[in-house]
Amino acid sequence: MLLWSAAARLRAPSVVTVLVMLLSGCWSTPAQTVQPREGRAGLQLAGSVQNRQLAVSDGSPQLNVGDCDPDAAGDADVCVIADDIDGQLVVLVFENPDVLRSDVSLPVVDPGCTDGCDDVTDGVVVELQLGTGPRLRARDGRVDLRRVEPFSNYVGDLRLDLPSGSVSGSFDVIPRRD
Repeated sequence: MLLWSAAARLRAPSVVTVLVMLLSGCWSTPAQTVQPREGRAGLQLAGSVQNRQLAVSDGSPQLNVGDCDPDAAGDADVCVIADDIDGQLVVLVFENPDVLRSDVSLPVVDPGCTDGCDDVTDGVVVELQLGTGPRLRARDGRVDLRRVEPFSNYVGDLRLDLPSGSVSGSFDVIPRRD
């Protein structure tokens, strides 16, 4: 009898726990929530830059399409803005977005342009900014794009060789509804 009452006391919370777990999945996700696609939504980056480890895993980074260079007016860019795992700002910038197309593999190039990178067509110009520091232009690397819907969705993988390190990762970004 003593064993039975102890088992009954243990079972009651576990039944309640199971019911709560089952019922919690019954409501739909709010419409304003960005839905992950194939488990890879967002921005994932890993590497070493300026003698420090960089790790980004942001499921809903901010996507800006248009002019996102504070110093260069009127150019076109695609910027992905996130925080690294330490909370530091990370900005990934594609300086010549007209070359970004679905199912294409592009070399990363550094033609030495400053304000006129939109005209570069022989590869993609990529910059990385950490915190409030200056942007670092990738010297070499590769961007493999699977899907590009201008202004709506950019999906691919990248490997960047920077002046002071290297970074690789993947992205599947859409505009946030902030």
